[in-house]
Amino acid sequence: MKIGIITINDNNNYGNRLQNYALQQFLYNEIKIEEVNSIWYDLKYTSKTKVNIFSWKLWIKYLINWKNIREYLKNFYLKDNIRMYNIGKFTNKISTKFDFKIKDNLGVEYDYFIVGSDQVWNPNFWSKKDNHANIRFLKFVPKEKRIAYAASIAIPKIPKDKEQFFKDSLNEMKAISMREKAGADLVRKIIGREVPVVVDPTILLSKEKWQKIEMVPEWYSGEKYILTYFLGNSSSVIENIAKKNNWKIYNLMDKNNFDLYTSRVEEFIYLINHAQLVATDSFHACVFSILMNTPFLVVNRQQKGVADMTSRIDTLMELFGYQNRYIVNGKCNLSDEEILHMDFSNVKAIQEREIARSTAYIKKALNLK
Repeated sequence: MKIGIITINDNNNYGNRLQNYALQQFLYNEIKIEEVNSIWYDLKYTSKTKVNIFSWKLWIKYLINWKNIREYLKNFYLKDNIRMYNIGKFTNKISTKFDFKIKDNLGVEYDYFIVGSDQVWNPNFWSKKDNHANIRFLKFVPKEKRIAYAASIAIPKIPKDKEQFFKDSLNEMKAISMREKAGADLVRKIIGREVPVVVDPTILLSKEKWQKIEMVPEWYSGEKYILTYFLGNSSSVIENIAKKNNWKIYNLMDKNNFDLYTSRVEEFIYLINHAQLVATDSFHACVFSILMNTPFLVVNRQQKGVADMTSRIDTLMELFGYQNRYIVNGKCNLSDEEILHMDFSNVKAIQEREIARSTAYIKKALNLK
């Protein structure tokens, strides 16, 4: 059997690359699929270039420092592209086929296509120009080959102008599973169909398998630290714990720390695994904190005018029983002792149960016994 995976093509995000890798590994090793390829269909995500560095106009702007362009190139453009390059190295671990036009005969080459995981069905992440809506609902293959695994919509309500498209597209799927309860509720409201909620692919691989690919950053010298991964200033809760214990705070989003900001995917896993505490608003940073048994806090930073996408983390926290791990408006209801000493005793059993559920769903969708 040959399976193609459609997800968001993105070398800008650790979680995206990790979930893509995990689903592929799971299909190979647990479902025993002979060939699995991730279809890279999105040309724009192969480069973060916002300027043409070979343009003579750019160099004139550089010489006169038009709108402080020298600072932009040095502190943003260069660092962002190096970060993306380092994350992109991990894509080499994923069997990938490049098909920027999604050929008409692509459906003939594969027995099934699986769309997911990640926010593939979040319309805020779709480009009309790049035909994302149709690609991420697998419109280029027959209906009987369309499967969704842990697809995420990640917004509370479908825009009015896309309701009919969602209804038609969901009804055309052979099998649907969602990553969040809120997403499953939306599907039920749209097409009247109950669909299972399954775990993100990263949870389908064991702690030991992830540890095999982690990588120690060259700059790291063994000191104890708190790892933060969110935009904005740190909370006083985190700063006080660091100060009391004489720990450093490493922020993965700190562009002033070049080595940290440009961390590779394998280093991302290592940094979470060896942190004393992780504070984040990232879904996948929460996942890996749980898998690695690293104490963590979820930073709730809902911004005005930005769609609330916390449902993915809420579902994860409910699954593992960590609903009290939130920092809201800079405050946490837990003591320092409770923050730093988490009970991970049930994680493995919950993970094994969810792996069994996901295996059953995938085998049924693929018509396997």
